[in-house]
Amino acid sequence: MKRILFVCTGNTCRSSMAQELFKYLLSIKNIADKYHVCSGGTSVFLKMPASDHAIKVLEELKVDLKDHQSKPLTIEMIKEADLVLTMTRVHKIFVLEAVPEAVSKVYTLKEYAEEGASGADVADPYGGDIETYRNCRDEILDSLKKVLNKLEMEE
Repeated sequence: MKRILFVCTGNTCRSSMAQELFKYLLSIKNIADKYHVCSGGTSVFLKMPASDHAIKVLEELKVDLKDHQSKPLTIEMIKEADLVLTMTRVHKIFVLEAVPEAVSKVYTLKEYAEEGASGADVADPYGGDIETYRNCRDEILDSLKKVLNKLEMEE
């Protein structure tokens, strides 16, 4: 079973949406049993639910984020993962400073999804309106589809 870890700052918007959207894509392809998918945040100090807008924009796709509780990113999570996908270059640096030996498995989401997109970040929608979250969701989903295609080709 391949372990995929998504990372952002607070684990209430981007990485939590990525986690559930990726599970959704896996279930559509009927391959959810091949992957363990989780997420964590670089600045999580208290368990928090997903943001209201994140919950709403995932509900539009029939994806449930209501029970999500933010989790702090741990060294163990990084070490156990087969692939770590961060939302920004800053998150990637944070992960690699914590676990330098993970360098071969840590990428930004867009870097892994698209060759040559090493400078591309997924902007934080926190505090934005519903349309900002919808755009973020669509951006993440587009990248996740490419990630899944890439993973399937590697098998």
